[in-house]
Amino acid sequence: MEKELKVITIDELKKYIRNNEEDKIDEVDIVTSATCGIMSGTAGIFHIPFNEIFKKAEEIYLDDIKGVVGVCPNEYLGKVDAIFYGEVGFLFKDLVKGKIVEAKAVSEGKTYRNEVTIEDLPTAKMIGTRVAFKNYSAITNLSDKEVNTIFHRLPLKKGEASFSGCGMYNPLENMIINDEKDVVGKKALLNGAEAIILGFGTRSSIKKPNLMMSADMKDMDAYYLGGFITSHGIEIYNTIAIPIKVDEHKEALKKLDKDIALPLANIFGREIIDVGNYAEVWENVDLRPKIYPDKCKNCDRCLAEEYCPTFAIKKEGGKIKITEDCFGCGVCNICPYGVFKTKLGSICGIPITCRQSDRKRALKLAKELKKKIESGEFRI
Repeated sequence: MEKELKVITIDELKKYIRNNEEDKIDEVDIVTSATCGIMSGTAGIFHIPFNEIFKKAEEIYLDDIKGVVGVCPNEYLGKVDAIFYGEVGFLFKDLVKGKIVEAKAVSEGKTYRNEVTIEDLPTAKMIGTRVAFKNYSAITNLSDKEVNTIFHRLPLKKGEASFSGCGMYNPLENMIINDEKDVVGKKALLNGAEAIILGFGTRSSIKKPNLMMSADMKDMDAYYLGGFITSHGIEIYNTIAIPIKVDEHKEALKKLDKDIALPLANIFGREIIDVGNYAEVWENVDLRPKIYPDKCKNCDRCLAEEYCPTFAIKKEGGKIKITEDCFGCGVCNICPYGVFKTKLGSICGIPITCRQSDRKRALKLAKELKKKIESGEFRI
């Protein structure tokens, strides 16, 4: 008879460590770890049908976002293979939600259109070329000049910092990897869909690894992915969960936030100016904003709503609310009347004013992976 695996989530395991109950780790077979954050190296590979026949497409669009026509000619078939990347966060979320999007192809000077949902696309695969970074940096600005950057929703000012990374919950912080072969072919969850790890991602190394993985977008849960507006443009966030075998990675699993370095870099040149740790930015903070509706002045221009990077703040009937699209970034602290308050922490004494990773989503997916393993839906 096959042994029943004992599976716990990464936050449950870290509680063992904090409570000096390390001996309990020996009773565990699998730990489900997870991370969520902006992952720029994300692309979608689609096969898009049209209702008319045309020669090979020269241009392709989904909801006016331009893609790259794929190498397969599909000549005179009225179908297009295409790759989409860049500012696709909100587009991909809409597709996974099942919303209708407009497909547009240009061939020989004529434009062809079709309204499609993800179910109309025979192929809709996501590939993350650079996801789940083990080593992140916090970013600050040492100059007097504000700068638009992918690292902040607002122009980054002197004396502010932003950061990414789920610290002690991040899968790669809890694994011992000596070679790319240690990860190739292993299974994971990417935005709720079963994924295959293809190997190391771009710019990966043994000291600073990240992963490349792929999954079917039709199996994804829209809660786990989406767009995140920065002052430099739109980025995409993803959520990844990976099962870890305790007997292979026991020592790495013992690390806490205080044991994981978080370098602080200057936005200009990215030189490291100091080194803190993830306890500074994740301990005693709020994962979601507290809201004080009685303080709301019902402004004609609500700054929190306007600058929310995920469009999670809504005004309806004169009342303000936060939807499940909230990422916990803390940008809504911009409200001058204190309607929203998010405690964000600091790094090396510099206050965090934008957080680009979301532990709430990460831990939710870790729990989901645990359930899938226990039910036999996800097999190790």
